[in-house]
Amino acid sequence: MDDTELKKTKRFVILGAGSIGSVFGGKLARAGHQVNLVGRDPHMKAIRDKGLVMDGLLGDHKVDSLETFTGLSGIAREPSVNAVFISVKSSDTAGAVQTLSRSGLVGDNTLVVSLQNGLGNLEQIREAFGPARSLGGRVIFGAQLVEPGHVHVSVWADKVLIGDSGAASGKQAAMELADLLTASGIETEVSDNIEAALWGKVLYNVGLNPLSALLDVPYGELGREKDARRLLIQLIEEAFLVASREIELPWSSVDEYLEHFFGKLLPSTASHLSSMLQDLDRGRETEIDAITGQVIRRADLLGLPVPVNRVVYELVKAKVAARRRSPPLPGVQDEV
Repeated sequence: MDDTELKKTKRFVILGAGSIGSVFGGKLARAGHQVNLVGRDPHMKAIRDKGLVMDGLLGDHKVDSLETFTGLSGIAREPSVNAVFISVKSSDTAGAVQTLSRSGLVGDNTLVVSLQNGLGNLEQIREAFGPARSLGGRVIFGAQLVEPGHVHVSVWADKVLIGDSGAASGKQAAMELADLLTASGIETEVSDNIEAALWGKVLYNVGLNPLSALLDVPYGELGREKDARRLLIQLIEEAFLVASREIELPWSSVDEYLEHFFGKLLPSTASHLSSMLQDLDRGRETEIDAITGQVIRRADLLGLPVPVNRVVYELVKAKVAARRRSPPLPGVQDEV
């Protein structure tokens, strides 16, 4: 894409503007694009009243040009929307897709992009909007909602990847969107195998997210403490076996992936506390079903044993139930 194309103003809707969604929306708006954020109060109200404060690894900015909404009904249909980014929790994907499909915001040339954890989200988007307009995104940086109207980018493990179903039109759209996001300050590349990239995110999350939540420790501690590290490896080994039976991965063996994981991914996110832990502390539903639950479901279909993932899944479910019987603890929303 040339500089002239990059400078043209585009219109974006961020559906599920928590911390990650706010970072995408804020960077796009700062680059001069029209952005509608759809999220919850008091975060939306704070942005509407005082602007969005972003700081951390992607720079320190204050953005005053964002339009905020708590639902889709108040958003104007014109000018046409170039892309809708869905960044709701995976448990909310079905409802978000249904609401979006009825909204009139998705035109013939509107892209719908999943920026979510876990597996199964992109499939639901493709079913509703067709493969040519549906893109998957692998986001592997972390952002915290410090307070309403203020997000902090705390960790950056790798660049964002986006990809499509393989259709030529989808690939061109993905390339253009990747260029635009990079120009806006979020380094993004196109993946020729987005399903493998999404599985790669699951391999990253399947151990770190639930173990951080269960043990109440940052990611780095899971790599340092020998018993936690052993559990972490076992969870990844089981998930890798399932993934390798389902799709061609960029790593030839689980040992090669673990070298990448412990050598690059974990050190760059060592101080991070998982989004699952933050959900537990706030009394919210976790994404265990979209991560570990999907590994178990797909293992069952393939006839593969995943006993450690089953135990961890049940422990997280039990902890959710226990926390719901207790008052929620103060905390911040934290996504990676």
